[in-house]
Amino acid sequence: MKKLLIALCLSLMYVLSVFITDSGLSAAGQQRLKKTETHKYTLYPAPGGESDPYSVRFPIKLDEPGLITVDVEVGGGKIKGGDGSPFKVWIIEAEGTQDEKTNKIQKKYIKKAERFKTKESINYAVDAGELVRTGGEYFIFLSNLSKGSHAVGTVVITYPAEARTRHKRD
Repeated sequence: MKKLLIALCLSLMYVLSVFITDSGLSAAGQQRLKKTETHKYTLYPAPGGESDPYSVRFPIKLDEPGLITVDVEVGGGKIKGGDGSPFKVWIIEAEGTQDEKTNKIQKKYIKKAERFKTKESINYAVDAGELVRTGGEYFIFLSNLSKGSHAVGTVVITYPAEARTRHKRD
């Protein structure tokens, strides 16, 4: 009976130690693979409207498969009422921006795109196969499709990558 009790206690201690260690490693792993960038932006009026939008882009490089999240918010500017949703946020494979003769992006490279007026949040999940194919390289585009509107604001981009610290060179 005493041996059975000791064996039961040892088994319980083993299960608890595995559970505690596993949850701690999981939390540490999720923190390691989450990078958040915050950028200020200005979207000037589009020179040619929707056919020639004014765009800014932010490059990102994923280290692991996972979720890309983009939260964009307009903090000021001029939004014309008749324009509906004059702004657009895009998640695009970097390969889709290689054609420098034209600013057109083929649909196969556009992973997610939404129009917005003052605020928008979009997500796109990258799996292991796509990560290998793209090299983890993507661009976040913000575009103004209107000749009469302009905006300033903030974009927050979160994606699976190790947080790197930049050091100034002397």
